[in-house]
This record gives sequence, structure tokens and C-alpha cells, in this order.
Amino acid sequence: MPPTILQASGLPGLDPSDLIRVNAESGSADIDISGIEFDFVRSIRVWDVRHYSHRERGEDGDCEERFSMRLGTYGAQGDFAWHPATPSAAPTWVLPSRSCSWGSTRRGVGVEWEDHEGNHGFEWVSY
Repeated sequence: MPPTILQASGLPGLDPSDLIRVNAESGSADIDISGIEFDFVRSIRVWDVRHYSHRERGEDGDCEERFSMRLGTYGAQGDFAWHPATPSAAPTWVLPSRSCSWGSTRRGVGVEWEDHEGNHGFEWVSY
């Protein structure tokens, strides 16, 4: 039995029958999202800050920074993977300050994206 074609809408200039096919026997989908029209998927980044702190330490007032964080990204076909991350790579909405005078701890998850029109957005949830 040939694959069933699903219909999709909202993606200008795309023929959905070229993108989405469901195998009738297994019910699994085979979707090609490698084209530039799906760059918005690859733009999604997930920041997992398990712990971040900084404070003055010692007699010289040196700044000690401690962290445990990672960054999740999507690949060409939507495969998700975690990667080690450092505070210097994080945008300011993830770590508002790395100054010792801020003297704070931070823990949470943030998601950022760029929509199909190129608009950047993000959301942060502390826990």
C-alpha cells in the first residue's frame, strides 16, 4: 500500500505532498525539514541553567563564578541534542549580569527562537 499524503497549510510556496508522508503499515511519518523554509525549527535554542552563581571571594575581591549549564539545539532534520555551555556564550536574558556586584544565583530554563518572518523571541522560567 502506498504512503498516505497529509495536507499542511500555512507554508507559502510549499507543496505539502513533497514534505509529509505517513507509512500506512507503521503509522510513522517521514518529513523532510532540511530546506530554508524550516530554518525557524533550527533557530530554537533551549538554555538549561542548573546552577549559576558568582560572588567576591578572597582578600583581593576576586570574582568566583560557578555554573552548570547546557544548550539544546535542533539539527537539520529536527534532531535535538544537548551541548555544554558556558556563561560567556549565554545571552543577557539568560544571565542578566556576570558582575560580582550583582552577587546572585540563577536557575531556570529559557527558550529562544526566530519565527518564519525573522522575529526573535524568548521566554525564561526560573525554578
